[in-house]
Amino acid sequence: MEETYSDDLAGDASVERTTELAAPPEEVWHFVVDGDLLSTWMGSPVEIDPEIGGRIEMVPSDGPTFWGTVEDVDPGHRIQWSWRTDDGMPALVEIELDPTETGTRLTVRETLLPWRVSGPDHGHITLLAA
Repeated sequence: MEETYSDDLAGDASVERTTELAAPPEEVWHFVVDGDLLSTWMGSPVEIDPEIGGRIEMVPSDGPTFWGTVEDVDPGHRIQWSWRTDDGMPALVEIELDPTETGTRLTVRETLLPWRVSGPDHGHITLLAA
């Protein structure tokens, strides 16, 4: 049994937000890779190991836990991770910091990833990121 979902949306469904901050990139970077500081602006407790292959987990008080893996890191400039909830579609999150004359331009982009249901039909479903 294999059914593919979200291929028509994956890669096209994304949200991007950019903001200007009056602080240098090296200061802003700490708020991106330190779980306690990241939690303050994500609005939920976050644990992150900001190295390629590291774990990330966010536990909202009013919803399911997000869990995933850090995919790429360019220290002081960019971090990327993929994550999902147990019953949700996986997404790729990218955070980029660019220096400006007055501080830092912070860009956060989240893009849906394709996923599929596969495996033998034994009354349970296995979700795999494509």
